[in-house]
Parts: sequence; structure tokens; C-alpha cells
Amino acid sequence: MEKRKYLVVIDPSHDRHLALERMIQIVQQQKKWDLDFHLIMGFESGDKTDDDTPMEIVRSSSWFTELLRPLDTAGVKYTSEFFWTRDWRKSITDAAARYHCDTIMLSEASAEHKRGFTDSKWNLVRHANCDVVICDVGTEAPIKSILAAVNTQAKDAAHVATAEKILERGLFLADYFEAELHVVNAYKDSEDFPDRALIGRMSGLPRENIHRDMGKPEDVIAGIAEKVKADMVILGISPRRGLSATFSSHTSEKVMEKIDVDVVALS
Repeated sequence: MEKRKYLVVIDPSHDRHLALERMIQIVQQQKKWDLDFHLIMGFESGDKTDDDTPMEIVRSSSWFTELLRPLDTAGVKYTSEFFWTRDWRKSITDAAARYHCDTIMLSEASAEHKRGFTDSKWNLVRHANCDVVICDVGTEAPIKSILAAVNTQAKDAAHVATAEKILERGLFLADYFEAELHVVNAYKDSEDFPDRALIGRMSGLPRENIHRDMGKPEDVIAGIAEKVKADMVILGISPRRGLSATFSSHTSEKVMEKIDVDVVALS
């Protein structure tokens, strides 16, 4: 039985808390998995992309009580902490390391007014030493369809390991949520054509669940996500720059601009 330890990030400046909603949905699956949750509450001072964000945040003790009531009612065991920081990304990654978390869950930058992803969140996604789940408004329970995006044309060890990790995580999540798993592999031209049989051997998926389209990765991924009605998209993110990156931060950001469902970013 695999144990998963989640760091759930809550921003008190938001009115809706997608990461907390997703946490409750995970618990409601009632699978026999060993799950730990640690809630960390704080906000990105001075790094908001949303012009509607107030300059001052005031939350009463009763607000926090009501926020956590669904967890307490469901009997969910969790720990929590509050933080004030000048380095939001470092505080999150330090907490994840301190509690030995393998997954960080946070809400899309502005769940109420989708206007873009902040620099500090991109830094977190690029440099985290664990999975990062960015929860978005288009994903609703139950999760029925999951799309894993891979690049199997690159044969170096790093790309092969990343593709294997993406498929492994996709199979795990599909099993957990009892969802259907699809795989997408974009390619730029006929000389860069991905091997469907290879993807089939790596994933164990039937032919109809493996999708290969020519075009920009962000366009192909978004198009297939819409086609299969994906509730979750899995991407590999590399902190490296240039051609060695699995998906550049630019590509990943464009994918998120084109979809409104949860993204699981694997480092």
C-alpha cells in the first residue's frame, strides 16, 4: 500500500479554496491508502497578478473554523500551520521537506478571476522536489478521465525516466479515482513520429487510449484534453533550461492557459 503525504496550501485572500476541495474529494474516495495531510496557510505578499486582490487581508477565528469544518465533520486527520514570509516559494518547499511530503496541492493563481500564474508559483512548480498539483475550476468530482502527456521521442536517460514517471503516476491516479487513463504524445513533423507500440508497452493501455498529434505541445495537449474530457492533466516539468527541458515553463504555462482542469506537475 502506497503512502501519500500531502502539503495543502491555503491562501486566505481567496474566497474559494480549490486545493482544500480536492483534499476532501481524495478522502471521500475511501480507498485503503495511507494518507497524511498538512495544511499550510499564508499568502503571496507582493506577488499577486490579480488586480482585485485587496491590500489588506482580515480573517477571524470563526472564518478558519468554518473553513476547516468539512474536514472535521468528515473525521479527517490533519496538522496545520500559519506562515508569514518574504519568500513564499521557499516557505512552501521547506514545509514540504520538513513534513516529508511527496505532493504539494495549491489552487490556480486566481480561482475567482483566472488571470495568470504568479512568478512565485512558477518557481515552486519548477524547483519543487515533489509532485505539485495545481487545482483549477474545471475539475469536479468524480474524476473520470486523466490525460498523461509524454515525450517518448527523446531517448536520453532523463527523458525516458520522466516519461516512465508520468505514466506510473497516471496509472496510480487512474486506479485511485477509478478513472480512464489516456496518453498524449505531440510531435513536430513526420520525422519525429512517436512510437505507439512503445507507449503501449510502457503504459499497458489499449491503442485507442494512446493519442499522437502533430503540432505545438500546448495545442496538442489542450486539444486531446478536450477530446477525452480530461479532469486532470499530468505534465513533466524540468528545472533545466533550453532543449534539455521536458516541457519548458513557457509551454507549461500555455497549456494551463488553454485548459481549466487540474494539472499534476512532476519534477
